[in-house]
Amino acid sequence: MHTLRLSYVIKGLVKPDHAGCWGTSGEVDCQSSNCTSTKKPSKVLNNTMFCCCLGDFCNVNVTDGYVPSDDDNTEIDLRKADQGNQTIVVIVVVCALVTVFFAAVALVAYRCMVIPRFKPGLDSAHLMEAPQMQSPTLDLDSLKMQEMIGKGRYGTVCKGSLNDRTVAVKIFAQHHHLYYANEKDIYKLFRMDYPFLPRLIGADERVGPEGRREWLLVLTYAPRGSLQSQLRMGTIDWAGLCRMAQSITRALAFLHGEEKNKPCIAHRDLTSQNVLVKDDGSCMLCDFGFAIRISGSKYIRNGEEQHAETNSLAEVGTLRYMAPEVLEGALNLRDCESSLKQVDVYALGLILWEIATRCSDLYQGMNVPEYKMPYEAEVGVHPSTEQMQVLVARHKARPLFPDIWKASNPAVRALKETIEDCWDQDAEARLTAVCVEERLNELPMLWDRHKG
Repeated sequence: MHTLRLSYVIKGLVKPDHAGCWGTSGEVDCQSSNCTSTKKPSKVLNNTMFCCCLGDFCNVNVTDGYVPSDDDNTEIDLRKADQGNQTIVVIVVVCALVTVFFAAVALVAYRCMVIPRFKPGLDSAHLMEAPQMQSPTLDLDSLKMQEMIGKGRYGTVCKGSLNDRTVAVKIFAQHHHLYYANEKDIYKLFRMDYPFLPRLIGADERVGPEGRREWLLVLTYAPRGSLQSQLRMGTIDWAGLCRMAQSITRALAFLHGEEKNKPCIAHRDLTSQNVLVKDDGSCMLCDFGFAIRISGSKYIRNGEEQHAETNSLAEVGTLRYMAPEVLEGALNLRDCESSLKQVDVYALGLILWEIATRCSDLYQGMNVPEYKMPYEAEVGVHPSTEQMQVLVARHKARPLFPDIWKASNPAVRALKETIEDCWDQDAEARLTAVCVEERLNELPMLWDRHKG
């Protein structure tokens, strides 16, 4: 005979409710001699607890606990497994979110540091389709040549007049047409009408005095000539130094900058001969025969897109202004944009040194030494490639600063540090043109605060 008992569990105590005998239907396991519940008290039925057993009066004593059945243990194990799985899912999701966050931070930092190298706007189409101004029409009958004021490797420069306006006329021989075309294309780029760059007034061709075709660029005239000739003729004061240095650097920063309608441009032949001095003492960069549009490993020259890795760039420029990596043939062609900017900044450092050596305020009343080109004291006026390689690339030599320069003046210290950071042996450690511009803008205030 099977017996059963119903009890209530109230605050941990078992209170009997009903007991009796019954015949099992086989659906409930009542084979034990003890009346022990195998189920939790039912909260739905006011904590009712059920137990059954086999034998006479076996339901006299009812245990107040229960022994979980195998099914209950399975349910508990499943719940624990579910909880464990949920914990694993949460951990995986959190780790994924943390990874995405740090990846985003790294990407932003990378773009901030390397954005001059890879800009989203400077793809091949942007390089090829950069808007250009039409070359102004030139009335050759109104152009009058006066005198030759300069001569370079690929052409001569004459002073002239066009409709009673004084102009500079750059004349290219027929076999130098590519240099003419390249320089004209650079000048025609949108927004090249910039205060520290010559403005293209007109371009045309003519038959020269010897019956040969010549190519002409008519540009704004700089009455004081090249920076090198100006420094040879006389000295400057601190204000003049700042004016020259700032205008040159601003022009280079403008060329190196990228805008929606202007690609990045590398000059590639920056020297004090290729800088012109205006009436107010500020300067203009000129001579863009070697200049190219650049973006990453791509460049545009003479209207054709090239990849520097497959069509290596020729090592051009003026020997004494060549950076050590150019002298050694070690340019990073995978990122020719950054590499060529760094080459320009190296040459900028040499030009800033030239200007500073002719500043009378830095010599504290002593005589200012005669002008010398960079490395002229070490290798003379006409150095060989091997001499420059040994001096600059292997020995890592740089032009010396005069001992008399007052190192206690923060303005002088800042100038020297800026120059040294421009011509650093490690190309990637050099300043950008924009950074040089920012530093030079602080020099006048530093000088006024600490002079004397």
